[in-house]
Amino acid sequence: MPPDAPLLVFYDEDCGYCRWSVAQLLRFDRDRRLRLHAIQSPLGERVLADVPEDLRLESAHLIDGEGKLFSGGDAAAPIAAALPRLAPTAPLLRRLSTPVNATYSLIAANREHVGRLVGSSSRGRADLAIAAHQAEFRSEAQ
Repeated sequence: MPPDAPLLVFYDEDCGYCRWSVAQLLRFDRDRRLRLHAIQSPLGERVLADVPEDLRLESAHLIDGEGKLFSGGDAAAPIAAALPRLAPTAPLLRRLSTPVNATYSLIAANREHVGRLVGSSSRGRADLAIAAHQAEFRSEAQ
């Protein structure tokens, strides 16, 4: 993939909190750099084949423009760097990778409980945003 290629973000489609979280990224993606895909999708299964199956759903995953895989909190800095409004935070996220990963792991391990803080209407809006995003890129590919 060329370095300016879209970033592939893989999330657990069965997790309401996960869907809500990745949908929030779309608010910052003015340049349409992100492509959201479910880990459980055929593309997710193919692209994440090197990630042990029992670990795939434990975190979100990112494939950058060079084909490099980032998982969990390690994906935060590359995503931030690709989104102009978040780019100033990327160096800080890189420097604070240990606490970023610890925070990500804590939230991921408790996503059912944390997800209760996100109301059903917010999850519904997130689902609509993801569906619109995916439809946009499906129509471009045709």
